[in-house]
Amino acid sequence: MAPLSVYARSKCAGAMFCDAYAEFHGMRTTTLRFFNVYGPAQDWRRTIPPLMSAFAMKLLRGERPIIFGTGEKRRDFVYVDDVVDFVLLVLRDSRMDGGVFNVGSGVNRSVNEIFEMVEGILKTGLQPIYKDDLPGEAQVTLADIQTERALGWEPRVGLRDGIERSIVYVKEKVLGESRSAGRR
Repeated sequence: MAPLSVYARSKCAGAMFCDAYAEFHGMRTTTLRFFNVYGPAQDWRRTIPPLMSAFAMKLLRGERPIIFGTGEKRRDFVYVDDVVDFVLLVLRDSRMDGGVFNVGSGVNRSVNEIFEMVEGILKTGLQPIYKDDLPGEAQVTLADIQTERALGWEPRVGLRDGIERSIVYVKEKVLGESRSAGRR
C-alpha cells in the first residue's frame, strides 16, 4: 500500500534517497522507522504538539485538550529512552548494517485511550474537545518489531510509566512547578 500523507511520502523519499546513495556511492545505509516517539522534552510549541505533551499541558493548565476526529485513531507509542537504546544497538551491532528497522512498541492505543490515561493520572475532570479530523492522517500505525526483538532489543518503558515521566517533566521544566507543589 502506497503512503497517502505528505509526511508518510517524505519518509519514503528519505529512504529512497539513502538507497540511491548506497547504490551509486557504495555506502551502506541503515534505515530506522520511528513510530510515535514520546517522552520528556518533546516540542510542545508546535502548531499541533505531540499527543502526550498536548494533553498534559492543557490539563495541567486547566484547559480542555483537542482531539482531532473521533479519537479512535490508533498509534504505536514508543518512549524516547527505548528509541535511544535501539539507536545505540544499531551503532554497535554490525548485524544491523544496511537493514531497515521499525522502532515502536509493537502495541497501538487509540487517542481516546491515551487521553484517559493522562486524565486518570492528573484527575482534572476535564473532557476533550473533538474537532474535525486532520486530512491525510493514517487511521492505524503499528510497528512489527519481531526482527528487532530477534536482534536483542525490547522496549522497556511501559506506556503508563512513560506518560508519568512525561507529566513530571511538563510540570517541572515547562510549567515550573516543584515536585511537592505539583503533586495531586
